[in-house]
Amino acid sequence: MAVLKHLAIKKRDYGDIQRYLLFKCEEGTHKPIRDEAGRMIPRDFYIQDGLNCDPLTFDAECAELNTAFRKNQRKGEIMAHHYIISFDPKDATENGLTPQRAHGMSMEFANQFFAGHQALVVTHADGNNGSGNIHTHIVINSLRKESVECKPFMETRRDCLAGFKNHLTDKLLHRMLEELQEMCEREHLHTVDVNQPSERNVTDPEYHAQRRGQREKDRINARIRADGYEPVHPNFETVKQQMRDAIGKAAMEAKDEAEFMRILTKQHNINTQLKSGRYSFTHPKREKPITGRSLGSAYQREVILERIAANVSVKPEQRPEFATLPRVFLIPSNLRLVVDLQTCVKAQQSRAYARKVELSNLQRMARTVAWIQENGIGTMDKLASAKKEIDKRHQQMSSRLKQSESDLRLLNRKIRHVGRYYSNHKVYARYEQAGDKTRFRAERRSEIEAYEESARELKRLFPDGNYPSPKALKSAKAALMEQRDKLRTELKPLASQKRNLDIVWKNVRSILGTGHSIMAEQRSEPPRNGPRRREWEL
Repeated sequence: MAVLKHLAIKKRDYGDIQRYLLFKCEEGTHKPIRDEAGRMIPRDFYIQDGLNCDPLTFDAECAELNTAFRKNQRKGEIMAHHYIISFDPKDATENGLTPQRAHGMSMEFANQFFAGHQALVVTHADGNNGSGNIHTHIVINSLRKESVECKPFMETRRDCLAGFKNHLTDKLLHRMLEELQEMCEREHLHTVDVNQPSERNVTDPEYHAQRRGQREKDRINARIRADGYEPVHPNFETVKQQMRDAIGKAAMEAKDEAEFMRILTKQHNINTQLKSGRYSFTHPKREKPITGRSLGSAYQREVILERIAANVSVKPEQRPEFATLPRVFLIPSNLRLVVDLQTCVKAQQSRAYARKVELSNLQRMARTVAWIQENGIGTMDKLASAKKEIDKRHQQMSSRLKQSESDLRLLNRKIRHVGRYYSNHKVYARYEQAGDKTRFRAERRSEIEAYEESARELKRLFPDGNYPSPKALKSAKAALMEQRDKLRTELKPLASQKRNLDIVWKNVRSILGTGHSIMAEQRSEPPRNGPRRREWEL
């Protein structure tokens, strides 16, 4: 999936962002890294282009334009807008995405939404934190250089005139996300439904606070480990994440809403308020409450009440819908992979750590053997058969879920264009009957162009010319969303079961050693009244 991120830049020096995009910088401070001679070190790889400017003189041309129009002269004004398009790391390996291809898509995106602006477009292939995902930076001067033709997504007349500043709204940002997802779908890249709210709403400030806190935590943990101790809490959590964890635990334990609020207050010291049908939570480290919607869709009152109701309705003797599977899939476990001491660098460097890993491996092997015995698996053939079955079911259900999500994206597109078509139909009919079509079109340009764009798209989507009503499409969307949610619910336990079997499979191979076959092993015994073969038993 492609992610779009926006940052407003208020620094008066356009050269800072230009140096960050073209040269290596320190993580966190974004200060350029210099060599022994004091020169900045260029990035290993990047592709750059300019829109309405030369990419090498982007900073000077932006300053010159601001002076000509006498704009962006006061302190605190938004000088530039910084957009980052990040593609899914799996696109490079699974869908053949290259930096050149990503750069071409980003240039198309910039020409569509930032026409008339001076823009610097730079594509990197290194990713953040060494993730390796391909991403593109688009930096535009907030002041428009040239007048352009008014487009449907522009809300006011000045949005297309030279000398006016860029007007970014939530509606326009959502339109950018939709267009980006359509481009990814066209290029057969991973996509996500932007109309569905996120279960965990992690904002950009929270993301960077988590990274800063984890860096500081790592430094403290390093000092603790240097003294020969192991830190109790090695990971840093923001206040919002602590609230999410506490709310999730309380929702799993509570039997009603009153008990849910009581658990949060007594066990986690989090005050809960219910106002206008919405929750707001106050952490002891925060003075201002935060709504469940800000934490994510999974922490809103409706979802929490559904989880509490599930606690009451599900009885211990009841089994889930996948109870028809073999018994091997229904037993929860705390299985972990066995660590290979031959490839563990830290174990090679520290004998004490190696002994600790050896004890841990014995425990993990014991859990694996116990799990196998509890599930009645006596041979490698049975284990291989169980693994093959769960892999097949997981693949089939994943394919069904992926197809359902693809159908839902197509349906959302139909709903959008059908709605625009019918809402602007009367305006277009008046335009066709108008005596002065040029004047009428200039006055109602956005509505007419929106109608024409939707009409062209609907002809492609419905070649027979029979356009469904928005009500029928929304009913179909509700049914499709219900089907998708059901598949997601069924896939979660299946993925957990697949993970357990994968761990057991790898641990058994590690226990047997590299000299054993991954299939059922046969042992030979001395002939006793003829040759006998005994299958290996666990």
